[in-house]
Amino acid sequence: MSKQSEIVELTQKHLMPNYARLPVAMECGEGSYIWDADGKKYVDFFAGFGACGVTGHCHPAIVSAIQTQAAKLLCCGNVFTHQIQAELAQAITAKAFGGKVFFCHSGAEANEAALKLARLWAGDGRYKILSFHHAFHGRTMGSLSLTSKKYQKGFEPMLSGNARADFNDLAAVEKGIDAKTAAVIVECIQGEGGMNLATKEFMHGLRKLCDQKNILMIIDEVWTAPARTGKWFAYQLFDIKPDVMTLGKAIGGGAPLAACVAGPKCQDVLQPGTHGCTMGGNSLCAAAGLAVMHLIETDALVMRATIDGLDIMNAIHGGDISYVKSVRGAGMMIGIELDKPGKEIVLKCLEKGLLINCARDFILRLAPPLTIQRPQIEEGINILLDVMKSL
Repeated sequence: MSKQSEIVELTQKHLMPNYARLPVAMECGEGSYIWDADGKKYVDFFAGFGACGVTGHCHPAIVSAIQTQAAKLLCCGNVFTHQIQAELAQAITAKAFGGKVFFCHSGAEANEAALKLARLWAGDGRYKILSFHHAFHGRTMGSLSLTSKKYQKGFEPMLSGNARADFNDLAAVEKGIDAKTAAVIVECIQGEGGMNLATKEFMHGLRKLCDQKNILMIIDEVWTAPARTGKWFAYQLFDIKPDVMTLGKAIGGGAPLAACVAGPKCQDVLQPGTHGCTMGGNSLCAAAGLAVMHLIETDALVMRATIDGLDIMNAIHGGDISYVKSVRGAGMMIGIELDKPGKEIVLKCLEKGLLINCARDFILRLAPPLTIQRPQIEEGINILLDVMKSL
């Protein structure tokens, strides 16, 4: 039995079966490559499901930051302050819309914080949150209540007070808002929902509607930021500012880090006792996050996301695959819509040494690390096109 088979067997015996795990045990990674336990190398075009979406695997700057901090202080609890956490919050707000930051571990937790903040901010009995069909905001009970119904099966009833509207349909949003609505939560690009892009008209109209109705506009940037879409944050593609923004996945460079960022209007809503996270923004993860922010700056990764993403989309278009209906995205967040299921393509690419993903059965998702180099881009694209042409 191979080492990988032994690990897979051990996993099946001792871990809960809540993931549809592939029979592959990953062991180490470097940049845009990752190796399994039997030594097979893969080009990672999905970057650790987004967690390594900026830096790639084990970037030296992230490793160094973690090693240095691990020797000094891992965690001290959030009734104390520490410099790195404050510096990271400053780095985020300086690139965003000012305000203040609450740190936690995952995108779902960041969205939970945003939902609690919105209800407290409304403060007059308003409690409803409007979200969108095909959205994905997390799997905790609050965030799950705002996520696509297919993920809710078996966990009903959801939290009360949630309305849903069609994405990019401003009239539907206006119809869904009533006197009890506290906030709207939206993704600029629905990742799990099929790489659906918001229109500029929709986002502008949504911002205006939130102002008119005196409700908070929450933008979920767990997948889209930082830098992935060719902007520091995807909302900047639309020349608007949200009231609240949530971050996760790539912000920690592979370490468990997430954030709820509140603008000046609501930055002081969460007072002592209203919310918390024991190890949220601990010094180890904050050090990794600060290194991510610095790396984006020093390596011009915002610009590289735009250039490399456009090259990848052009290469897919140029492949002239008959069953490709459309290629869409922004920066290095790319969706390929097919007129047939994409699972076989994902598995064939895995066999050939390329990691990609499929959403809603018919949408291939590509999200390489922003640090990926040209030879690895070409290697991954060649594998993908070869597989697609063979099918």
